Amino acid sequence: MSLAATPMDMSHDDAIRFLREDPRYADVVRDNYLGPDVKEAADRFRSSAEFGAVASLLGDLQGARVVDIGAGNGMASYAFARSGASAVYAVEPDDSPLVGRTAMRALLDGLPIHVIAATGEELPLRDASADVVYCRATLHHVRDLDRFIAECARTLRSGGKFVACREHVAENAGELHRFLSTHPVHRLAGGEHAYPLETYRAAIRNAGLRVERVLGPWDSVVNAFPSVQSTEELEYLANRKLRKKLGPLASGLRVLEPAVAMWIKRPQPGRLYSFLATKP
Repeated sequence: MSLAATPMDMSHDDAIRFLREDPRYADVVRDNYLGPDVKEAADRFRSSAEFGAVASLLGDLQGARVVDIGAGNGMASYAFARSGASAVYAVEPDDSPLVGRTAMRALLDGLPIHVIAATGEELPLRDASADVVYCRATLHHVRDLDRFIAECARTLRSGGKFVACREHVAENAGELHRFLSTHPVHRLAGGEHAYPLETYRAAIRNAGLRVERVLGPWDSVVNAFPSVQSTEELEYLANRKLRKKLGPLASGLRVLEPAVAMWIKRPQPGRLYSFLATKP
């Protein structure tokens, strides 16, 4: 069974099962933390350079109240709770035993994680009750960005931080089509999307949040994963690519590294951006 021959009528869970069972997509499953061992995936995410970079952006997490929207299998909620957060509200509308609320229950084990069946557009949380609102690969699924981020802003205290990581960007219909046509889960079950970069920025500003940083596809390991596994790998990416292609000859061709870096960083449909904002 190939993706090209598969009709787009699977449920999301069926699509995940299909990818898990096909060895051709083992890297896709691993890199997207979609394996059947939820605890293993959560521990791996917690120790990843990606989460380390997010934690650095946010600063001290000790005692923080964190809202994790689109929590999926709960891996980020687990990472925040294990990093000192006093309360983590894992907001997830899907009760899937594979990648939803049922799956995340394997991670609770006395941690201060509160599982909430809700969407970001209607958060059942008090005004100014959170120090951090975190979303990973969530905004590009949302149909009403303004309403979603307004809810995030409402729940943040003054000085609280909003961070949205790994959001797909497509600047026009052509880019969106090319991105969706190569997305493995979308080709099986649909449901993926991407917005222009300014659409994300405008929605954050419209919610009254102050945009502090916009990280491009190669500005941080947060977006560059899984092409790179660490900040050091990201720094030497062009050199590594040259060495892989040319072997020992690469050491004498360092002059080519800027050109290789430009080729690596050429705009790709669905490229990933991350956003950090604060509530005044």
